[in-house]
Amino acid sequence: MIQNIRSVLSRSPSIFRELVEGAPPDAIEFHETPGAWSARQVLCHVADAEITDWKPRVELILGSDDDKRFTPFDREGGFRRYDGWTPSSLLDEFARLRRDNLSRLDELKITDADLDRQGIHPDLGIVTLSQLLSCWATHDLAHIEQITRSLVRHRAPDIGPWRKYYSLLSER
Repeated sequence: MIQNIRSVLSRSPSIFRELVEGAPPDAIEFHETPGAWSARQVLCHVADAEITDWKPRVELILGSDDDKRFTPFDREGGFRRYDGWTPSSLLDEFARLRRDNLSRLDELKITDADLDRQGIHPDLGIVTLSQLLSCWATHDLAHIEQITRSLVRHRAPDIGPWRKYYSLLSER
């Protein structure tokens, strides 16, 4: 299980880079609906999560402290932390942080027994390390899909009648 999750986590920075690098600025800043995040905002979010969410929670679960309550995660905190950063800088930062976090995961030498250890999420209650790690990988995949969808929808006005062939462009 841990190898499968690590595989997803290790590929994510290059997937984000391939999706975003070279895209025009208006595509990177495009909001598919009011309130939806742009690709740049997603990059701010995933980079910030590397600092304030995933690693601290893994270490809390595996640590010796009796208090296993997670600090709430500010989903938009990265918007402030990385305000003004270019997409290229955000991609570099995310790749660096992810490399560091994967190195830390390797150092922790997580065992099958560790996967059952628990933490306390502020909204969800008791969660296992296995669930947290699976959520980390799923989080990456969901945001890869989000950026892909946004880039598809940004291009929609330019494709004319072919729009009818794309389910991502149909009204729901």
